[in-house]
Amino acid sequence: MTDRLPVAVIGAGMSGIACARVLHHHKIPFQIIDRGRVVGGRMASRTIRDSGTAFDGHITDIGASYFTVQDPQFGLIVNSWIESGVARAWTDTFHVATPTGISGVRAGTMRYSATQGLRSILEHQVQGLPEHSVKPSTEVTSLSVTDGMVLVDNEKFGAAALCLPEPQAKKFVDENLIDIHNTLDEISWDAVIAVTSVFETEQLPQFDGVFVNEHPVLTWIANDGHRRGNNDPVVVAHVHPDLAALHLLEPSAVIPTVIDSLLPLLGLMKHPQWSSAMRWTYAKPTSARADLCFFDEEVGLGLAGDSWAGGPKVEAAWLSGHALGQQISQWWQK
Repeated sequence: MTDRLPVAVIGAGMSGIACARVLHHHKIPFQIIDRGRVVGGRMASRTIRDSGTAFDGHITDIGASYFTVQDPQFGLIVNSWIESGVARAWTDTFHVATPTGISGVRAGTMRYSATQGLRSILEHQVQGLPEHSVKPSTEVTSLSVTDGMVLVDNEKFGAAALCLPEPQAKKFVDENLIDIHNTLDEISWDAVIAVTSVFETEQLPQFDGVFVNEHPVLTWIANDGHRRGNNDPVVVAHVHPDLAALHLLEPSAVIPTVIDSLLPLLGLMKHPQWSSAMRWTYAKPTSARADLCFFDEEVGLGLAGDSWAGGPKVEAAWLSGHALGQQISQWWQK
C-alpha cells in the first residue's frame, strides 16, 4: 500500500528539494536520490583549488547564474533566505554585448545571488528535512511500476517525483510507461560549458554581468567577484550551446577559444592566470510548459523542474517542485 511506502524524489536540485519539503510538511515519508555527491543540481557551486593564484577558496557559481522573483509565494521564501543571510540582492542592471564589443546596459528586475554560492541555498533548505533524507552519489538506472508500486532500481516506493532534466529521466524510465515518455520527449535541451577564469587583481572593468548576443562562442559573462560580493577577479563565461555540444567529451578543449573571445569583449590585454571548464550536457530546456508540473495518479509518477511553470528559471523550478509536492500529498491522502 502507498501509505506504507515512501515517495522517491529523484533529483536534489531546487525542484526536488521544494517537493520534498512539501512532503515533509504533510508528514509523508520520502527519500531524495541524487547522483551528485552534494545537493544542488544545476544550482552548482565549486570552490577554486590548486589554481596557483591568491584566490583559492573562492566559491564560484558554475551552473545557474542568479535567480529572480515574480511569484509572491516564492518571494516570501526568498525573503526568508535573505533574512537568514543565505541569499542577497545582487543587481538589476547588466551590460549587453555583440561580437564587436559591449554596446550598452540593460536595466530590469532584481537578480539575487548567494554569498556562499547558489548551492548553499539548497543546503539551507535541506537542513529542515529529516536526517539522512538525501541519498547521494546514487545514479538511478531503472524505474518501473508494478502491482501499484514504483520500483526504483528494484527498491519499492509508493510514488516517485522525477525532478531532474528530462533527457536524464528518459534513460531509466520503463519504456512501457508511454504517457511519461511522451511527456519527457516534448522539449529539447541545450548544452552549456561554463568556463571559470581568474584574472589579476584590478584587471577587470566594472561590470556585474554581460548578455552576449549573436556571438558564436559566448552567451553570458558573469563577474563572479561582484556576484559573491567580495570583488575577487573571477569571471564565469557560458559557451554557446552549439559550440558546447561539440566539446562535451573534452570541455577543457574549448577554453582557448573562450579566452580569445572573452578578452576583447571585456577590453583585456592579459590572459587569465588560471581557467577551468565545467560541462552541462542538459543545462537548460529550450522552452517550458505553462503547467506547474505533471502527475499521473494512476501510476504515481510525477515530473517537475524548470521545464515547467513557464521556466527556465530557478523560480520556475521551485514553483514546479512545490506544486508537485502538493499534488502528491493530496493524492496520498485520498
